[in-house]
Amino acid sequence: MRKLFAHFAICLAALVFVSLSCAEARADIIFLPGEAAPKGGVGHTPESILSIQSPGNGTNAAGGVSYGCQEKKNKGLVCGDIKSGDAKNGEHTKTLTFGDIGVTNAAGIRIFMDTEDQENDLLLNDLVLTAYGSNGDILFEGSLVAPIFFDNEQNGQGKGDRVFGLTSDQAAQLQAAFLANPDLRLGLFASTSDDTGSFTNFKLGQGPAQPEPIPEPATLFLLGTGVAGVAARVRKARKASAEKDEGTSA
Repeated sequence: MRKLFAHFAICLAALVFVSLSCAEARADIIFLPGEAAPKGGVGHTPESILSIQSPGNGTNAAGGVSYGCQEKKNKGLVCGDIKSGDAKNGEHTKTLTFGDIGVTNAAGIRIFMDTEDQENDLLLNDLVLTAYGSNGDILFEGSLVAPIFFDNEQNGQGKGDRVFGLTSDQAAQLQAAFLANPDLRLGLFASTSDDTGSFTNFKLGQGPAQPEPIPEPATLFLLGTGVAGVAARVRKARKASAEKDEGTSA
């Protein structure tokens, strides 16, 4: 029996180690349902960074704004914003500095998302925040770990339906990049589904507190199923041991 419990302890310790290792791969950007999302918009706080729209009768939209530099004839090195995919032109889509959004600590950065169509559901497939140096080099990148389905988008355009933030470890990395390069520019990429013909707008601003890191659901699932498996193995071993004892006594 002692050997049985020793084996159980070893298996459980190994499982916990694997689970903790998986936890290191947790999300960079997390959804913060408990935080209020202010209205904001162009020229206001929080400031607009990206607006995407599904083309025509399509149901998907994917686009972003980045920052880069290229050599141009008679102009030398020219740097500026680069829009891609379904990103809309205009003031709603542009890279921003920490100063533009009124933030000095990356832990307080929030991404606010609002939708135009109040009646449709929305699937947020991707959300990627990228920091660029003055020469267009990528200094930081954080992303949503998995798609999130939002049921019943009710607030409408300009109301700030959803709030996202960086986990503490990712915020620390972005803060280090900011301290080394205070003029870095932040860009955003997003992709959505089930948003036929409607806009999805994103803004950057400041939140009230730093979000705590949370493990991925897959890590919790791994831990739960693993413990159940070890327990089942112990029960099976106990049963076999009891049957052996009965056979010996007979």
